[in-house]
Amino acid sequence: MKPASSLLWQLIKSLTNSEKLFFKRNYVSSGQKDKTYLLLFNAIEVQKNYDEAEIIKKLSPAITKKNIAFQKHYLQQQICDAIIHYDNKNDPYYEIYNQIQLIRLYRKKGLLNEAHNIWKKATRQARKAELFALLNILKSEFEKMVLFSSAQVKYDEMLSIFKSNIIGYDEYANLITLRDIYTETILLKKKAHYYVNEPLKEQVLKLLNETDKYTDASESHSFWYYHYYYMNKATLFSMLNDFDNSTKLLKLVLTKWHTNPQFINTGGEFFLELLYMINYAGVLHGDYAFVTETFNHPFNNILSDPIQKANFETTRFLAFNKIYNKTARYKEVKALISETQGEFPKWSPFLNADLNFTANLSIAISAFVLESFDDSMYYVRQAFSYLKASNREDLFDIGQLLLLLIAYNMNNIRQFEAQYRSTYNYYYKRKRKFPFEAALVQCLHRTFYLTGYSDKIKEYKKALEVFEQNKDDIVQKMTFKVFNYPGWLTSRIQRVSYRQYVENTVKAGSSFPIVNIS
Repeated sequence: MKPASSLLWQLIKSLTNSEKLFFKRNYVSSGQKDKTYLLLFNAIEVQKNYDEAEIIKKLSPAITKKNIAFQKHYLQQQICDAIIHYDNKNDPYYEIYNQIQLIRLYRKKGLLNEAHNIWKKATRQARKAELFALLNILKSEFEKMVLFSSAQVKYDEMLSIFKSNIIGYDEYANLITLRDIYTETILLKKKAHYYVNEPLKEQVLKLLNETDKYTDASESHSFWYYHYYYMNKATLFSMLNDFDNSTKLLKLVLTKWHTNPQFINTGGEFFLELLYMINYAGVLHGDYAFVTETFNHPFNNILSDPIQKANFETTRFLAFNKIYNKTARYKEVKALISETQGEFPKWSPFLNADLNFTANLSIAISAFVLESFDDSMYYVRQAFSYLKASNREDLFDIGQLLLLLIAYNMNNIRQFEAQYRSTYNYYYKRKRKFPFEAALVQCLHRTFYLTGYSDKIKEYKKALEVFEQNKDDIVQKMTFKVFNYPGWLTSRIQRVSYRQYVENTVKAGSSFPIVNIS
């Protein structure tokens, strides 16, 4: 028998206090305090885990096995109606769509003057916000009003508004095509990550060539035409590991957003993707000042929606965690990890599986560097809990190596041997084979049981030789940007902690990738 669905419980738990108050004030009439669906709401709200049998026991006879499905469905409808109205209070799209409905209502009632006035206001708003889909509906409403109006009505002003497009139809067609290319680019990025083999590389170059047909976007009056063009190129360059050009283009897009804050209301997700790309490409390019300034900019305070705030804070953590580690600022790393461990449970429900996976692994790596090995293992396993819903196979590969490295440092024979077998079997069954992974796994296994330190050093050096022989392998390069395994092996040879090795290297003026979870 399948367990009862906990969807309603998840929905209620996701509500903010303001949303709950709005629901109870506006969707529960006075005198309805004993209504069954409100009793059900209150019962579910206090549950730490969804327990349908307990609810039936508590609310019987109002709630029974026979009617609970209906009551849950009705309550879900009421909650959804409430949060739709609450969420859309300041949404230009929702406001304009409501105006379109009023235009239709007034037109059907023969109140054309009222319909005309609302149409003019709505059209100006939609054009300013570049809500092109709504503009098409508004133009259709204009045609219907013309057909229904008398010959004496003057339409000069309305016709002027009708024809005053931000961009022409040809440019609009280009924008739609560019938007579709960007969608393909995003899907390819999610699929590839840094495993860009030759077939995938050909797709990237093809998309880059298609994007280059729309260079007029740089001079366009349309915010979105500009955004899609430069984000397409920046993302595709990053997939080719050209982080210099990618970062230059991301700076242009960020400036465009900073001068057009009104688009946050209708396109906040696109801005968050821009920030994610700055976190990824900007750090890999080494432009730490730009990344830091971007995530500390007061413009980010415009992001007020809980899901947007959670995604922003998580991306900000990823960026700063990498920068602090790369510059050996371990006091800041420790403070950041401590703060994030407290806040992350609040963010996690609003993040997709990929970002949850990435953030947990990032915390795990920093905990490892700080030698909090129990915490490190916990967060790797937390990351793995999102594996089925995530497609970050590349990070799962890295997580396997990290678990073995953690077990190695914890120096527990049973734990290490169990993890070694698990890691060995994983890489043995996987289709892709990379020499650096085999060399590292073998090195850890051999040195774990060696007692003479000179013998261990020989094994560490053997692994480093394999790394050097395969230094041009892109997967090895990108893996070592997530965690510097050569640096860790070198620290063992020098008989210092990995943290001390990094601090010494940074003091000497050298730099290398330490933490770069994307």
